[in-house]
Amino acid sequence: MKVLKFGGTSMGSEDSLRQVASIIRQNYEDEQVPVIVCSAMSGVTNLLLEMGDLAEKGSMPAIDSLLKQIETKHLEMAAVFEITEEVEAAIRPLLEDLHGFVQGIARIRELSDRSLAYLASLGERLSTRLLAEILKQEGLPGIQQDTKFIRTTGGSYKCGEVDWDQTKLDLLQALNPLLEQKQIPVLTGFFGTNPQSIISLLGWRGGSDYSAAIVAVSLDCPTLEIWTDVDGFLSADPRIVPEAHVISHISYEEATELCFFGAKVLHPRTIRPVIEGGGEVWIKNTFAPEKQGTRITKVHEEKCQTLMLSVASKPVVMISLDLFGSLKSQRIVYKELFDLASGCEARMDLIASSESIFTFCMSAEDMGKNGFLEALENIAPLQIEEDKSIICIVSPRSVHGQAGVSAQIFQAVAKENVSISAFSQNASEIAQLLVLDTPKVQDAIRSLHTSLTQHCPCEQ
Repeated sequence: MKVLKFGGTSMGSEDSLRQVASIIRQNYEDEQVPVIVCSAMSGVTNLLLEMGDLAEKGSMPAIDSLLKQIETKHLEMAAVFEITEEVEAAIRPLLEDLHGFVQGIARIRELSDRSLAYLASLGERLSTRLLAEILKQEGLPGIQQDTKFIRTTGGSYKCGEVDWDQTKLDLLQALNPLLEQKQIPVLTGFFGTNPQSIISLLGWRGGSDYSAAIVAVSLDCPTLEIWTDVDGFLSADPRIVPEAHVISHISYEEATELCFFGAKVLHPRTIRPVIEGGGEVWIKNTFAPEKQGTRITKVHEEKCQTLMLSVASKPVVMISLDLFGSLKSQRIVYKELFDLASGCEARMDLIASSESIFTFCMSAEDMGKNGFLEALENIAPLQIEEDKSIICIVSPRSVHGQAGVSAQIFQAVAKENVSISAFSQNASEIAQLLVLDTPKVQDAIRSLHTSLTQHCPCEQ
């Protein structure tokens, strides 16, 4: 058995939906009954969130226009597959409910987290009903199911923690009868329900991937395939390095570093339950299903000859605190800083410190969160440098303890006359981080890729 998860781009056009149906058929004809998890059609969740913002302002005419866009998007696709009547019957109650729901929000001019969760869940509820009808039209026994059996503990409507024991009981009770009858469950991603059976989201970023991981773990399924619009993890951004190649096998730790520093293939937290359970996750391209993709496992024991698997980057602001300029002890400055970051939900991406200076990086968005910068100015004198970027160099675990790796990284960057503002390396030596001026990023990445990436068994 496999769990197949299809993202928004896979659900967004006639060609992609035909590919999705073909991929499902191939797995079903291999005498497997795949379990399908889907995102909303591309762009629909954004329309729903926009409706929520407009409803809070009482702008009903604009809301009606967005609702019509959502309806048209699904029914036009249904018409292409000649299943308009079936799809309209399946989605009409949801659309009518949505209209009444946003009218209620508009009347009270308040969009609570509970209301937002319900609103955001409708994209997946619509797309899975469409796909189930497409599968039936294609001669496959698809059956739509809302993932109300994924149970959260009730602490949050936007990022619920999973009640794993209850989820497994409810999920098996819901899905086992379908699987025994060789029916193909088409499940909503992105949400579950709390102990009061109220819809709760599973996180904004990667919530549908997380749903798929929860399903795979609960079914004791060893393989989760995430179907998206890329061939897998690449050795670099192909827009910067045209010769970038797909990495055929990568460890979870290596994938995690890449995802947090710019490789937006998936959010690693969402697949962690599968990996920790000894399973594997595949990243596959819906539009090129013949390609191998990237396999992610807990560890990657195969020895690589290359010094770098991949390189990614993202823009940041670099902030330095003057420890000597503060009247507080170093210990108090550190405590106040981390308490502030936690309270403001601001993420620090790189930390480098000495006795006199504490330097860290974060996104401009996080720096502007919840009064973070204003409060930071009360902790210690600071210097802010904008237009910076972090480059994350991910190496295979086999480089651990190997002399001269950092030296070769610095030499590669120096070839392009690039100055490094800060440097950090974790103890495993898998990730090395460089901070440099943003205009120099592309030159540095090209030089690093040329100097440090060689053909090895991890490449395709």
